[in-house]
Amino acid sequence: MTNEPDVMRIKREKRERRLESAPAGMTRKRFLTFLGAGSAALAAGSAGAPTIGVPKGSTGGRDAAVIGGIAEAQAAQASRLSFTPIEPTGEDDVVLPEGFKYDVLRKWGDDVAGDDVPYGYNNDFVAYFPIDALDGGQNSQDGILWVNHEYPDPKWVSEYQDGDKTPGQIDQEKASVGGSIFRVRRQGDSWEFVEDDQYNRRIDATTPMDLTGPATGSEEMEGVDEAIGTLANCGGGVTPWNTVLTCEENFQDYYGESSGADESRFRWLDDSDNAQPPEHYGWIVEVDPFDPESKPRKHTWLGRLRHENAAVRLSDRGRVVVYTGHDQEDQCIYKFVSSGTFDPDDREANSDLLTDGMLYVANFASGRWNALDYENNSIFGDNGFASQADVLVRAFEAAALTEGEEPENRVGTQLDRCEDIEVASDGTIYAALTNNEKHGNFYGQILRIRESGNDPEAEEFTFEVFAAGGPQSGFANPDNLHFDPDGNTLFLAVQHPGEETKDTNDPTSTWPDGDIPRPAVIAITGFA
Repeated sequence: MTNEPDVMRIKREKRERRLESAPAGMTRKRFLTFLGAGSAALAAGSAGAPTIGVPKGSTGGRDAAVIGGIAEAQAAQASRLSFTPIEPTGEDDVVLPEGFKYDVLRKWGDDVAGDDVPYGYNNDFVAYFPIDALDGGQNSQDGILWVNHEYPDPKWVSEYQDGDKTPGQIDQEKASVGGSIFRVRRQGDSWEFVEDDQYNRRIDATTPMDLTGPATGSEEMEGVDEAIGTLANCGGGVTPWNTVLTCEENFQDYYGESSGADESRFRWLDDSDNAQPPEHYGWIVEVDPFDPESKPRKHTWLGRLRHENAAVRLSDRGRVVVYTGHDQEDQCIYKFVSSGTFDPDDREANSDLLTDGMLYVANFASGRWNALDYENNSIFGDNGFASQADVLVRAFEAAALTEGEEPENRVGTQLDRCEDIEVASDGTIYAALTNNEKHGNFYGQILRIRESGNDPEAEEFTFEVFAAGGPQSGFANPDNLHFDPDGNTLFLAVQHPGEETKDTNDPTSTWPDGDIPRPAVIAITGFA
């Protein structure tokens, strides 16, 4: 197992971990009380329940959530989600409470854009765009889905077992990663995939992509302004101008960590004629789901690291701020602040907002965001970085620099694995640190971060541990969900069926078709 891809090892270790039973009498009420009033309100909000609001106009016309008391949050959630809990089961199915149902929208191997253009493997981040979003609409019955495809499982995707991997097998795996874009529509009480729609297409590891920002054309990128394909697509986000940001996380499994290294845990370097520079991966990629002819772009100002997410917020001045985390033990949290400002009436101009700005890394000891600014901070040049492009290509190395032994002297603070970052409607930032086995943290925790003056452009912040995972709290290692605008449908990516299989003739799962395991995106309905 030592040579398995990092991403497969991480996922396997999380599945095999067992959480101890909660203490006797740990009811839902006691659980919420243990977490505190803020957690109760967050739980209600994440379930689609309303939280206590302030008058419209205080946040540009949108309701801002205010953390309320436990009783209010419990009442709100109880009125929104009322169902009979299901019993534990080993059934090879998505088991739902009475009154709920699910529809399989696409599964691995299904056509997405005709001509045998297949839906990819191991879907992850899901984003729903109302079909009328560009006109300011919020249609919750008709829209476009973006779905990430994080990584292949070679035994199913390419039938690879051992030894050298053939170019044909690698091509099959390249076609299984990236992302799928397709239209979905609700008909009655069911959701359906819309065949032959103009928006349907696949983005994979062979799709040409433009590079933007300082690393474009740089020596570190081998002088090019274009990269081939996207891979390791885990988390993501959505921009205010209705594009998707898809994050390349465990890119090191494909072509290695950096040029000169020959380790490729998925063995894509076995096809040396078609190998790509590893520096071309590890970026946040922007894709326009509404323009089938548009070319995806990798924004180098957002840094090269194992991106887990892209949480987007607008400052009061209209600058775009993107929070992102490096999903690896002892790594950092970052934010990008754009130079330009958002114009709600100029989508074309907005599409350039991520091409120029500044990348910052969080130092939790000092409560400061430190700029990864080559021109104005000599620490980078003094430690062998050659340019701003070099700093961004090796962002996590730049963030690890220090001018002394004290934590305040580090450029960035090393944290437990950052699995996700979300920004609440009141501007509060929640960072899920899933675990760090190097330090005996097996269950993770959630940080609550507040920008100085609630200004996402601020260079100072405060933080606290919002909730700790473990036997006493009853949760560990949270991940991502996504609701449509009316809160009545949950689009859920089912990622790993059958991954534990040792013998493909005896799979551990045959969901959803009863033949071989097929990761799929489903629509769950039945919410009141």
